[in-house]
Amino acid sequence: MNTTVVNFMIESGISLAIFTLVYLLFLRKETFFVLNRIYLLGSVCFSILLPFIHFQVFNKMPSIMLDEVTITATGYQNLLQTVFVYSSTISGEIEKTIQSIGPIRFIYLLGTTFFFLVFLYRLLQITALILNNDIEVKNRISIIKIDRDTTPFSFFNFVFISRNNENSQGMREMLAHEMEHVRQGHSYDVMILELLTIFLWFNPFFWLIKRSIRENHEFLADSGVLKPEVSSAAYRLLLLNSAFLQQPVIANNFNYSLIKIRIKMIRKIKSPKTATLKLSIGILVTAALFVIFACENNKKPGRNNNIDNKQEDVVIKSVTKSMENPEAASKKAEVIVDSVVVDGKVVYKKQPSLPANEQVFIVVEQQASFQGGDVDTFRNWVTKNLKYPDIAIKNGISGKVYVQYAVNSIGEVVDVKVIRSVDPSLGAEAVRVISSSPKWEPAKQRGEKVKQQFTIPIAFALK
Repeated sequence: MNTTVVNFMIESGISLAIFTLVYLLFLRKETFFVLNRIYLLGSVCFSILLPFIHFQVFNKMPSIMLDEVTITATGYQNLLQTVFVYSSTISGEIEKTIQSIGPIRFIYLLGTTFFFLVFLYRLLQITALILNNDIEVKNRISIIKIDRDTTPFSFFNFVFISRNNENSQGMREMLAHEMEHVRQGHSYDVMILELLTIFLWFNPFFWLIKRSIRENHEFLADSGVLKPEVSSAAYRLLLLNSAFLQQPVIANNFNYSLIKIRIKMIRKIKSPKTATLKLSIGILVTAALFVIFACENNKKPGRNNNIDNKQEDVVIKSVTKSMENPEAASKKAEVIVDSVVVDGKVVYKKQPSLPANEQVFIVVEQQASFQGGDVDTFRNWVTKNLKYPDIAIKNGISGKVYVQYAVNSIGEVVDVKVIRSVDPSLGAEAVRVISSSPKWEPAKQRGEKVKQQFTIPIAFALK
């Protein structure tokens, strides 16, 4: 299983668990059934989408533009945008364990296949009942009479009843119950839940919230049937008498929930309006989960007490630039900047040339390209291949690493070295990945392939 799947399982699982517990502890016994339905369905949708919601907040470093050369306040040449690497101290060890055990993937796929086949079988059952039996349309709802003994059940705009029981006592109330399921669109909820079961079958909290939603459907239908002309006592007796007949699980039916719970809710006094304030707990939970999992504050990637080379913010008020031949610079030839002085202080000084046989260029007529793209394509490749070192996670180490490298005239990545790092393990991982880079299309200057140098910052941040 890859990182995305593992993160989805962990984050959606935690979210479902918290929302389910809030419902069972505070909301299940309340009679505001419509609000509970919104809460339960919203909890499922939010938990599914949460792992895919990410907001990054960080400050860009100030830069000075000198013709085609960008020199940041760090003083590094050809500085690319920062690559961010994240690791969760909670899920890091879990993810490592899951990735190391092959059978888990097999078991998950086996379970997914099983529940897909179960869903397909139940859907075919319903389809066969629709195609093989007579249909009577009443108030835009299709009533299908089937031969076997069963209490009424519904599926979207279809209501199924037994031929043997269509004139039995209480049939009017049972039909009214199923009409409520149809009117309130409960089958849409059921279909979504059954599809999600295929992928979330391993999560016990998903089963709990699924059961709670089905129970809520029954509470809603019961409350829709119980009008002044319907006897509450007679309806409760009808529930008891219908408790032993079964219907397809994929359908809404008269006997899904535990009869005892439904009878208790029928007899329950309506919850006061102040009880709806309990829903604010769900709002607080949503906000907390959003902040914990979705918002990634990269304003300060992290500190390490062992950092010797501190970086200070620079406010640039004026820039002085001198060249021997300004006209040559305007023709996009090589621009050589020895130093940059800001308010009397040298913030950039030309670094010595690398000990190599070929000249190293910073600014060229045609930039080196990576796999048909630009340097951003390389950044994305680095992001996908970097792994947060376990030792750094264990010791709570985070921070930024600057790595310098060059792409030579035959497209190889060479001269890879760490310029600055908060910890050797982070620097070693950055060098490992960049050194393993596939070949580039080399830079060109005056039609000739040349060697070009870059600096890439990599920010390692613990969640």
